[in-house]
Amino acid sequence: MKKKKKLLIIVITSFILAFIIFINFPSIKLELVGGDIILNVYDEYVELGAKAYYKNKDISKDIYIESNDLDTSKVGVYNIEYTVKYMQTKKKITRIVKVVDKVAPSLTLNGESVVKLTVGEEFNDPLVIAKDNYDGDVSSNVEIISNIDKNTVGTYEIVYKVSDSSNNESSISRIVIYREKVDVTKNPEIAVLNYHFFYDPSLGESCNESICIDIKKFREQLNYLKENNYKTLTMEEFKEWMYGEINIPEKSVLITIDDGAMGTGAHNGNKLIPILEEYQMYATLFLITGWWDISNYSSEYLSVESHTNDMHMSGLCSGVTRGAQMLCSSREEVLADLKKSIEITGSKTAFCFPFYAYNNEAIENVKEVGFSLAFIGGNRKVNRLNDKYKIPRYPIYKNTSLNEFINMVS
Repeated sequence: MKKKKKLLIIVITSFILAFIIFINFPSIKLELVGGDIILNVYDEYVELGAKAYYKNKDISKDIYIESNDLDTSKVGVYNIEYTVKYMQTKKKITRIVKVVDKVAPSLTLNGESVVKLTVGEEFNDPLVIAKDNYDGDVSSNVEIISNIDKNTVGTYEIVYKVSDSSNNESSISRIVIYREKVDVTKNPEIAVLNYHFFYDPSLGESCNESICIDIKKFREQLNYLKENNYKTLTMEEFKEWMYGEINIPEKSVLITIDDGAMGTGAHNGNKLIPILEEYQMYATLFLITGWWDISNYSSEYLSVESHTNDMHMSGLCSGVTRGAQMLCSSREEVLADLKKSIEITGSKTAFCFPFYAYNNEAIENVKEVGFSLAFIGGNRKVNRLNDKYKIPRYPIYKNTSLNEFINMVS
């Protein structure tokens, strides 16, 4: 009995001594630099390492990476294990690296973004190309949402949606417009009106040129159009009519403005745009793009087309109508100028010859850069059988009476 008691005392004493030694023995402190990491797939992993201390001593040099299964080319969760040994003590810590894909697939339309068809025509969907940075070609995963009714006039949207393996989603849409069949027997003659400068005498403004118009007279003319239910065409509508793609009402008119000077923009009097917006009527400005900044003419009711970039000069060519610069410059100079104006306007729909002056070479240059229409003077109406590169217009002058205006558009 005494032996057992003595043994128990020895065991308890040993345990107490071991515990005292343990709690007083300095431990190793091991910590990650930077913590856990989220990394985009394919990005380079930069090792941040870890820090280790024994008492106040830095023993980080003794740390080594015991295991590392990281593959940055594959989405997943990876472990990097750091170990340090010192004074017969070993300690480990683990960094978690998540490789993720946050990039949505790219979608590219095959064909046009806006398709125009006649009622009854089948729409043969050219579909889309879907590419993902991680999954590659995912075109076969594209979902198509459409409510097209080929037998009903209307504007329809086709939505293409696709997701990648990380549930990143993209979408893109195409507009399909179904229009009524064109009645080729209807070919109304319409007036194309040509304005230049706008001024307001009530503000003390004046203009000595014959092509100026008092905004009071301009309002009278628009009032007549509005009261008599005229449709003011956009340039796109006019082009489609000229090419036999749509019908237009017999009471239609195209309003054009040349140059971009007095009263036409935010920087030079700002008469035109507020009036168009007030009446909700459309017009097209033929801008000399090298002379004024196109940002001065921003409105949903005013489209901007080319009047050359910097070739609106007269008196430069002997023996040529009004000496228009475009007619006596080299082909290379003209093409470069036209291309610059297209770059600025972002449109090849229509062109206006400076000073109404043109010749066969000028027309060929306009065609070569891709314009669909070109305008001149002429004081007569236009129908879609006219030459699309010699479209006549009625210049509006300071002394144009309302009766003269009515005769033009009627």
